[in-house]
Amino acid sequence: MDALTFPLSKRLMVLTAPHAAGGLMLELAARLSGAGELRVLDGGNRFNVYPVARAVRRFTPDLTGALAHIRLSRAFTCYQVLELLQETPADGLPILVIDLLATFYDDNVRLAESRRLLDACIPHLHRLSRFAPVVVSIKLPAPLCADKVVLAEALQSAGGSAWQLEALSAPKTPALWGEED
Repeated sequence: MDALTFPLSKRLMVLTAPHAAGGLMLELAARLSGAGELRVLDGGNRFNVYPVARAVRRFTPDLTGALAHIRLSRAFTCYQVLELLQETPADGLPILVIDLLATFYDDNVRLAESRRLLDACIPHLHRLSRFAPVVVSIKLPAPLCADKVVLAEALQSAGGSAWQLEALSAPKTPALWGEED
């Protein structure tokens, strides 16, 4: 975690992980909010203030002040994601984009349209990363829309650095009544 938080450099980082690294991104928001203002752009409706508040309490006694540092914006469609990125000022605040591709994987949006919109988003991510760190989290598409994996690949290629985080494997359940695995 510390390697991801301090110091963040002015670059675009893409984290690919199950659940779009939701827990890690919330922890990162908590750490950054204790140090100053930041923007959180939520593309997958994953930002939950309660875990952030719990994490903030570990870093600072000023819970209210730290939470007030977080400027949260949500997008519920891939069109809104593009609009959010277009309207986000390059003002030097660190930016966390949580689950950017969630709405791009919508089966009601054709792959060509998703790709066009993502191609329009990438220059805005680069614009923002020239002035402040931008950390984007994504998950791979579900098997139902596996053809949209090209979106994840395009975003990973666009990042200044790309991290692929693996899921922790579930603990093995012991066999019952003498059954063998």
